[in-house]
Order: sequence, then C-alpha cells, then structure tokens
Amino acid sequence: MRAWLPLLLAGGWMLGTFGLFWAGALAQEVPNPGTLWLFVMSATGAFAVGYVAQLFRSDFRPRASTTRSTDVLRARRLVLAGGIYYVLFGLALLFEYGATGPGSIIASLQDPAGAYLNKFTVYQQQEDNGRTNPVIQVLTLLGVLGTALVPLLVVHWRRLSGGLRLVGLAGIGVYSLFFLYIGTLKGLGDFVLMIAAGLLIASSRNRDRAAQRVKRRRATVLVAVVFALFCAYMMSSQADRVDQFGTHDRVRANPTVERVAGEQVATGLAALVIYPTHGYLGLAYNLETPFVWSHGLGSTPAITSYGSQYLGIEADQYPAYPVRTEGRTGWPAGMYWSTIYPWLASDLTFPGTVLFMAFLGWFFARLWREVNLAGGILPTLIFVQMCLLVAYIPANNQLGMSRPAVIGLATLLFLYLWTALTRSVKGSAPPERVLR
Repeated sequence: MRAWLPLLLAGGWMLGTFGLFWAGALAQEVPNPGTLWLFVMSATGAFAVGYVAQLFRSDFRPRASTTRSTDVLRARRLVLAGGIYYVLFGLALLFEYGATGPGSIIASLQDPAGAYLNKFTVYQQQEDNGRTNPVIQVLTLLGVLGTALVPLLVVHWRRLSGGLRLVGLAGIGVYSLFFLYIGTLKGLGDFVLMIAAGLLIASSRNRDRAAQRVKRRRATVLVAVVFALFCAYMMSSQADRVDQFGTHDRVRANPTVERVAGEQVATGLAALVIYPTHGYLGLAYNLETPFVWSHGLGSTPAITSYGSQYLGIEADQYPAYPVRTEGRTGWPAGMYWSTIYPWLASDLTFPGTVLFMAFLGWFFARLWREVNLAGGILPTLIFVQMCLLVAYIPANNQLGMSRPAVIGLATLLFLYLWTALTRSVKGSAPPERVLR
C-alpha cells in the first residue's frame, strides 16, 4: 500500500478534478469533448503506466530509521539557511510591492481583491521602467534554498531544536505574509502542498505498522486543518475577486447554496470548485490550435523571461500554445488556466506530452522508492517538487512559471544527476543513497 499511495493520490487528483469539471457549467462550452476525454485519459494513463513500470522494475521494501547523523546535520543547516532565505525574500518582496509598514499590510489583508489588482500595477511599472531589485535578483539565484525549508522542517521536526523550528516557521510566516499582502494564493498553496508531501514522507518512515497508522492519522488531521484554513481564505479572496473583476458569468453561484448561506459564501464556494477545474476548458481550446514549435521557450515562461531580458528574444517571437490560443479564442493565457499540458506541448507536441507523462510517472515512483529505501535529502526535496508539479497539472506548469522555482528545480536535478553519475563511475552506492 505504501508503494502505491502516491499513485493513488496523484491519479485521484487528476481524475477527480477532471470529473468535477464535467459536473460544472463550463463543461457545456467544450467544443471537442471526445478529443478532450481522449487526451486527458491518455496522459493520466501514461502517468500510471510509467509509475507501475518503475515499481515492477525492482522490489519496494521500505526500511525504518535510515536517517544518519550526517543527514540530520545537513537538514539542520538547510532549515536554518532556508528560514533566513524566506525571511529576507519575503521582506524584499514586501518592500518591492509597496509595503510601507504594518498599516499598509493590514489594509491589503482587508482587501485581497484590491491587493491582487495592485500587484499587476507593480508588474507594469517594473516592465515600463526596467526596474530591477538587486536583493531579489541574488535571492532568486538561491532558489534551491526555497525548496528545502518546508520538506526538511516537516520530515525532521523532532530532530530540530526549538530555535531552528522558530527560524523555519518565521521564514514561512514572512513569505506567506507577502502573498497575503498581494492577495495571491500561489505561495500559500505551495506551502500547504509541501507540508502535505513532507507529512506523507514522515508518516511512511516507520516499520511499526501500528505506530505508522497513528502517525499517518495525525498527519491526515493536520493536513485537513491546514487545508480547511486555506480553503476558507481562498473562498473569501475569490469571492472578492469575482466582485472586483465582474466575472459572475464564469463563477456562477449555486442558487440553493446562495439561499441557505448567502451570496458571498455561495460565490466563494463556486470559485473554490472552479479554481482547480476551469483549466480543462482552456485545454480543450488549445487542443484545436495548430502546433508551432516554441524552440524550447514555450513550456517555461520563466526561461522565456530570461531570454527576453538577456538575449533580446521578444516574448511573442516563439509564443506558447496558451498564448496563441488566446489570440484565436480569447481565452486569456495570463488570467485563466489551461492545465500543464499545452505548456509542455509548446515544445513537445501533445503526443510528446503524453510520453512525458509516462516518464514523469516513472520518475515519481523512482523518487518515492529512493525516499523509502534510503531516505536522503536530495530525493526527498525532488519528490516534494514533483508533488507540486503533479498538484498543479490541472492549472499550469507551475514549476516553470517563476525564476526561483526553475532555478531551484534545475539545481536539484543537476545535483541528482551529477551525484548518480559520480557514484556509478566509482561503482559505489546506488543512486537512491545519494546525499544521504
């Protein structure tokens, strides 16, 4: 059961959001239901096939208490560095986006829709003036630290001192405050997902089945509480956005819920359901758009932004699928989602994206196997990043959207491949024991 759990969770999420989409009003606007069903089922099935292929490749026999003292020492150092990183990054971003003190932050918290709108004003000012922030640029290059804090804080919680826990929680708090200040859910959602993935890993590292069940039950309760709080905030902020932007035609509140709970709650609940599912309508539109290769720049907007800033490549020179679909259908690439698939297909084609999903499932299972067989910091961090990637499949290529995320993941993958190759050449421990 432990070996199959990530596949069950990932497959349930992918198929669940797709099924929920068909239960909503947006499903009536799908121009090609047969094609949409075929592609989503093919991509999800390929992910499952890749996962199963990895599990059948070798035995999956988790061992308990595989954490060594060197792992704990490294984890403590990374938690300290990650906590400081998030504090500095959060403060720098708050300053960059106009926070002048507690008063301005509190005002933004009380008006999340207005805060969300204001961040686009800052985006435009940065672009018009070519404004850059040296502190943010340096911290962006250290994006790998952002991948380490939450997973290691959760997995090694009992092995950390009170001071390290406090530094880690302070980092999470300050960085979360920035996203609350700009009325955006992304950073908060990432933390919720990383906490859940970390608890999944922590609950699996126990040979005592009774103790494991107790630990997993506690982890489930904690995740449920955190998720409930996140959903409550999400309902409130999304309802405010609907009023601010006048998108009642897209977010249609259920009349029965509206009569029982009121318009605000009904609108927030409708937005909560539409938020992770509306991307499938964008995917349907993209499936009808002809393929034009984006020369490796379409799947990751962060790399596109680097190409534009440093290589003089215009953003519309090699447009991604969602961008071209916006011009054809009006479905806004920057406001509404289209799932991860069109972004990947911009470089891989849609058939190539199905093959990529098979590789993703294979790699996902490999990481889970390494985490359980040998522990290790590096497989743990990459596994949590893959959890983020899978969780955002109904939305977009989230790990390719921001520069810190791209740099962080690229650093982890480079270290993973380099260490595996080094171990292989030396004929020593297998890849699952790297960076233990």
